Amino acid sequence: MNSFKRLCIVFSVFLLSYFGEIAINVSCGPEPDPYDYYVSFFHNNVPDEGYVPFSFTNMRFLYDEAEPESEVRINSREWADYLGKGVRAVDVGQLMYHTDSATDSVILRYLTGGEVALPDSLAANTYLKGLAANEPARIYFLFAKELEPYATVTYNHYWDPDPRDTMDLGRMEALADSALRRADEHPRNRFLRLRYAYQAARMYHYSGLFEDCVETYEEYIQPSREKSAVKGWALALKAGATRRLNEPAEAAYLFSKVFTASPERRVQAYKNFHYIDVPFEDVLALAQSNEERAAIWAIRGFNNGGFDRETLSSVYDLAPKSPLVGVLLTREINKLETQLTEASQYYQEGWWSDYYRPDSTQAKARNHAAWIADFSRKLASEKQYTEPGLGMVSEAYVHWLLGNADQAEALLAGVKVGRLSERLADQYRIVELLINVNRLKATDNVDEKAMLPALQWLDQKRQDEINQAITRYGNERYSWMAAADLRFNRTATNLYQSVLAPHYMQQKDTAMAALLMWKGASPGGTEIEPAGELYDRLGWPTQAFWQEQLQPAALERLATWGREGVNRPWAPLFEQQLGALESDPFWDLLGTAYLRMHDYAAASKAFAHLSTDFAPPAPVNWYSAEEDTLWPDPFLETLSDYPKQFGNEALSKAEFANTMADLQRRIADDPDHAAAYYFQLANGVYQTGAFGNSWQLISYSWTSSDNYLKGAYYYSGDFHEARQAAVWYRKARELSGDREFQAKCTFMLAKCEQKSYLFDNIRDYYDTTYASAQGQPDPFWVFSQRNRYFKELRENYLDTDFIRAAASECTYLADFIAPNFP
Repeated sequence: MNSFKRLCIVFSVFLLSYFGEIAINVSCGPEPDPYDYYVSFFHNNVPDEGYVPFSFTNMRFLYDEAEPESEVRINSREWADYLGKGVRAVDVGQLMYHTDSATDSVILRYLTGGEVALPDSLAANTYLKGLAANEPARIYFLFAKELEPYATVTYNHYWDPDPRDTMDLGRMEALADSALRRADEHPRNRFLRLRYAYQAARMYHYSGLFEDCVETYEEYIQPSREKSAVKGWALALKAGATRRLNEPAEAAYLFSKVFTASPERRVQAYKNFHYIDVPFEDVLALAQSNEERAAIWAIRGFNNGGFDRETLSSVYDLAPKSPLVGVLLTREINKLETQLTEASQYYQEGWWSDYYRPDSTQAKARNHAAWIADFSRKLASEKQYTEPGLGMVSEAYVHWLLGNADQAEALLAGVKVGRLSERLADQYRIVELLINVNRLKATDNVDEKAMLPALQWLDQKRQDEINQAITRYGNERYSWMAAADLRFNRTATNLYQSVLAPHYMQQKDTAMAALLMWKGASPGGTEIEPAGELYDRLGWPTQAFWQEQLQPAALERLATWGREGVNRPWAPLFEQQLGALESDPFWDLLGTAYLRMHDYAAASKAFAHLSTDFAPPAPVNWYSAEEDTLWPDPFLETLSDYPKQFGNEALSKAEFANTMADLQRRIADDPDHAAAYYFQLANGVYQTGAFGNSWQLISYSWTSSDNYLKGAYYYSGDFHEARQAAVWYRKARELSGDREFQAKCTFMLAKCEQKSYLFDNIRDYYDTTYASAQGQPDPFWVFSQRNRYFKELRENYLDTDFIRAAASECTYLADFIAPNFP
């Protein structure tokens, strides 16, 4: 898979905070998705929704802290089924879990025969009606309410409650004893008998009577033939009590049983298992079946962020039909993605991909990928797993990760999609999309037309998913509260921004790449509304791509598409967005692109489209008390770059373009003073570099790392290395006979040459900085002492007044000429 050459962009934000001479306030996108720290196309819920909290993540203990199922909903359904007669589970949940103290008082008076007028919300509650008509259920409900203050405990470690005072403990023991007596009163009512026993176990456990808790479970709960989630909750109590009775291996084993049997307590059981921290072999020895052994292996494996063949193989050998097999296989594929998928430099992934991806790590990942492909083939061929198609789709995807698109395509051809589950069929279509990208050629209407339905399908899946999240969380909160569930949204973003956009960039179709980056940005509402501004709803990756990569030719093509429509098969994908190509930010970007190419007349023409009230945000100095605005002054002459000297008033890009165009005209109209005009032109582009005081005239962001890291922008020659400035300083020197002026031009040429000392990546910078700190020669100082223009200054201009002034401010020059300078 092709990708852009990576650049340490994200980390520059970190460097800005710690090493920046001046902090710049620039606009930024929304908070990054905390789960989206690598490019992933294989959904973590493909094999089973019930184990999503244990999906791969190497940034935290769990992928998701929420239980896979709701205890409230499960208990409410059981009560609704027990009472029957039209009792609704939602009414049970409302009455049992979501009432305040005032409402509870009304309910209690009503159920105990008191005279009370029920509000409409309670009068229509079917659960309340069911309790009123069922005396045993009503008595249990009232008893449970009596226990509620003692059952609501504060935990230090999940199952270890804060200690109670003596009066509480006595009251809890009495309530536990009462619960057992009540259980005995209902020998044939398994529903209520089980729940009374559970209440007794809770009270014994929370009051510290752990032996009584265990005994209650074994005598009342374990023998019960009632099919209820309550049995799993009681088993968790027994597990905690067993641990307090100094049997940690037994406790961990019991929690492993809760883990598999009770999805509403699965996360809690997982945490408890690991909190106990007992030798794995001791727990495994207690297992009574291969299924239990497989679960214990899986629980341990879910805490392993590294490649893990042993767990996957062991679980499959022990329980090949278990859903844990698919979950563990998916985890390993997600681990592979962290090493083998490649992101555009403008994606959230950032600097650490290269920093922590040495060749040895890549080789290890590819070796593991080959093993995963073999395992997937085995899963498919042996057909012991409940959905063997997972093996075929997984193997195809792994081959795509390895760059074997043809082999991946051949594997998919053998899959009978109609027999796959919905989630696996969706995954099949995603892998198919990825494979088809390899066939795409720029401006190939046949291939684009063939892919359009699949891309529209993905867009619809993405929008449906977002609509569901908005319904649940609200428009303003869905993007972060539902982050873990927005799988198709992440897939679409990854596909458009990290596969399709780089693919078109490689084929030099930058305008289409720009639209694809734009398309990859997450929609901001229930519908993809026409964009009013270029950067509406865009995060940093897309905005940075547009602002850093688009040259005038691509932008002019986009402007044509904005006026006339996209004359390509993919036009329906972008029809809602093209209106933004007539907005102020677009014309500002086009004009800025022309500034970078030094076509100042064309820049002025683009800026002429701007509204009179358009004013992009100006950078400020975060470290000043008043956060002073940093006004540009591109024609300022300075000997030293730092501390930077800024202007005193605003200067727009249009004004800068007009001034530079005027200087170019003057060179032709007034050749006698051409040297001075060239020098001002050179100052203008020098100060718009990262090291200057007017970078905001050609760039939309700045960090201190721009001074020592190579850029990947088309204007990096100016922004990082002052190349055009050097051309014009050299021209100014050639046209002048004034030795003082020539010395000044030569010094500025020396400064431009110093800017060519740049590092390829942040790792090289740190390695060099560390070496210098250990006493090795400063490599930049060594580089400066070889500056050819320093040599010219020493040989030709040592007697000028300018050199004396320059040497007093530039220590590198002073060191160079010191032996020959009085």
